[in-house]
Amino acid sequence: MHVHLSYADHNEPFRRALPESGLTGKVVRRVALAGAGDNWALLALDRPFEYEGRRHDFVFIKSRWKGYELGGPEQTSVFILLIPDASVLDKAVLDSKDFQHVAWGMARTLSVP
Repeated sequence: MHVHLSYADHNEPFRRALPESGLTGKVVRRVALAGAGDNWALLALDRPFEYEGRRHDFVFIKSRWKGYELGGPEQTSVFILLIPDASVLDKAVLDSKDFQHVAWGMARTLSVP
């Protein structure tokens, strides 16, 4: 599934780091994060961006709205988590404290393979 992600709220410096058109990427897997629940989507970005001196090739997103899920017919508000150290993605159990909640966004599905 391909997704368009745009900034919505919570962190103006982060908004300025993103392209005006937002981000696009492919959901490469869904995972549970200890301390933050399940159904987090790991989004491999089509074009990485830089924030606070770090390049980001991936982000985690999850719907904030009950009854609205990524891949549904409507866009949804999402939590956006950055991945400061990509090596943690290889852990058997992923923990939310290894990631940075940076902002809220809006996500919509572009295509379903």
